[in-house]
Amino acid sequence: MKIGLAGLPMSGKTSIFNMATRAKAQTRDYLVQTDEINNGVIKVPDERIEFLTGVFKPKKTVYATVEFTDIPGISHDENKSASKTLANIRICDALMLVIRLFGGEDVPHIHNRIDPAADLEELCLEFIFSDLEMVINKIERLNKEMKAGKKPELVRELELMETLQKTLEDNKFISTLELTEEQMHSLRGFRFLTHKPLLLVGNCSDDQFADADNDETVKSFKKVCNERGWEPMLISARTEMEISDLSPEEEAAFLEEFGIKESGRNRLITQAYNILNYISFLTVGEDEVRAWPIQKGLSAQKAAGKIHSDIERGFIRAEVVAYKDFVDKGSMAAVKAAGLSRLEGKEYIVQDGDIINFRFNV
Repeated sequence: MKIGLAGLPMSGKTSIFNMATRAKAQTRDYLVQTDEINNGVIKVPDERIEFLTGVFKPKKTVYATVEFTDIPGISHDENKSASKTLANIRICDALMLVIRLFGGEDVPHIHNRIDPAADLEELCLEFIFSDLEMVINKIERLNKEMKAGKKPELVRELELMETLQKTLEDNKFISTLELTEEQMHSLRGFRFLTHKPLLLVGNCSDDQFADADNDETVKSFKKVCNERGWEPMLISARTEMEISDLSPEEEAAFLEEFGIKESGRNRLITQAYNILNYISFLTVGEDEVRAWPIQKGLSAQKAAGKIHSDIERGFIRAEVVAYKDFVDKGSMAAVKAAGLSRLEGKEYIVQDGDIINFRFNV
């Protein structure tokens, strides 16, 4: 699960990367941009794992994780080309677009202005033009292949590509289309930028965050996001990066003092996990308490394979306890005594927070 941080140079991507990963990656000067990519694996905050660890006191606790990749800013200035950057973004499973909202001459904007709507549109056009080039090339190849015979599968693929072309030429993302499973499968190998799950992050100042409803720059950013059907989030990266440097105890005290329910770091990581359409099922015991990330909608038998292929192959039943029922009753024995432990078959769709013990035989 790799999420790429993309944006214009000097938008604060690396600050957000450092905040999320608690890394110390050097923030870049636009004039000395490099091809260096920063990578970091992050635990997904989960109060359920913390609670279950307190109950079972296991030898090992394992959280779900996501990988963040901080990719150099997209720029066409002089000899700088966006093509390599876009190729690095293309291999990611999801995108986090960082848009600059904050001002300040100490960190100059590459276009010498603060205009989040224009910045977002610039990035959108980069993605659209890149995908459009791929689609047009594919259409040309399909037309050549069809000269030898109009096979049904080629006709269907050509129709799909022509739909994609029209969508992109209308300045829309491929993700706005309602596609069939067959069409989704045929697009999988292309890794279109405009088809990826997307999280919009406005990197703002503390004042902008506190007065988001009245700040004109923030309102402009939210407006252009909403026009494309995206729900943005605001992060004051500079401050949140300082908070992330605190110890867990110091961070908790700081948040409590200022009446902040959840750190920007936790909000960001949780949202990143959600845009990938992931949930977690849980396994518990004296040896280990673990969150297992799976795609929403996965069956119990397929989920078992995330632990080990032998469990999937020899699947018999899944003993399932809802996390809420465990918390309410306080122990597995009490859950079972109340008749709240269920035996589910291979087609059962796993729910977020299910505590599962798989029965299998190989």
